[in-house]
Amino acid sequence: MKAAVFDGEELEIKTVADPRISDTKVLINVKSVGLCGTDIAIIKKSLPSPTPIILGHEFAGDVVKIGDNVDPKWLNKRVTSEINTNIDFSCFYCKKGKYTQCVSRKALGIDIDGALAEYIALESYLLHEIPDSISYDDATFIEPLAAAYQIFETMPLDANDKVMAIFGLGKLGLLITQIALLKGLKLIVVDSSHKKLKLAKKLGAQKVLNRFDGPYVPDWIKSLTRGLGADITIDATGNPLAIKDVIASCRTLGKVHLKSTHGLDTSINLTDAIVRELTLYTSRCGPFDKAIQGLKDGTIDVEKLISKKYPLKDIDKAIDFNNISQDHIKTIIHI
Repeated sequence: MKAAVFDGEELEIKTVADPRISDTKVLINVKSVGLCGTDIAIIKKSLPSPTPIILGHEFAGDVVKIGDNVDPKWLNKRVTSEINTNIDFSCFYCKKGKYTQCVSRKALGIDIDGALAEYIALESYLLHEIPDSISYDDATFIEPLAAAYQIFETMPLDANDKVMAIFGLGKLGLLITQIALLKGLKLIVVDSSHKKLKLAKKLGAQKVLNRFDGPYVPDWIKSLTRGLGADITIDATGNPLAIKDVIASCRTLGKVHLKSTHGLDTSINLTDAIVRELTLYTSRCGPFDKAIQGLKDGTIDVEKLISKKYPLKDIDKAIDFNNISQDHIKTIIHI
């Protein structure tokens, strides 16, 4: 089969052996894959990953073969999957139901071969069926949308949480924007792309700030919030230099949620965070069921977030587009 393989220096389309399935696995014919910031971080070597490796973890496809011990219902189903496999179900975290933190887990396209290939073999317990009303391209948003929902799973809101500032309007930032609006929060969004800011405004964000068009962003946000700062600030920039502004823009006794996974070291003013008694939250993978429902019932719009589509053979052009275009949100690869 054809696959996009990163050898530690270059990402190339290569012919590799078709994956084999065990009694508990299924074989999936991959249809669509969304490029993620994590894929780019691996290619840029800021996020360590074993090589050679097939990248890609935001995907959708069809189950074309099942193992002997797999429920026959999965055959021919349209599916996506969790990205954390090799779960042992017996470790400290698994016993608490936190399977995405299993000590044995391996992440697709990060630790082990992923979905930028014609086929992928996965354990059936990872699967989620895609409703017919959700296209393969839209289904590539299920994993990142679940991660966006996870912000609100790990960070409970209270009566004082009224204003949220979101830094970074890539795919994840715009998904967080939509969920936050559904929760009744007033939004200030920050980015350097006028096109993305215009889209955020169209989605419902009350204030949009281009970080190059005004004063120091934390001062700008304080001027919009009676001199206090936002009740909640979110980092979805993928830029380690943005963290200082994210923290400085949060009001005293507020909440800061870090969501970027750029793989780079980050410097923050811990003294400021401690003195102002900020609460720091982080999160990663989230509830696929909520993400699927959000797409199914139309409360989350992802069509507007697709910037460009490429065939697998043009993966190099897709990576270049991601790196060069300031306005890109999500690039889809068709297998």
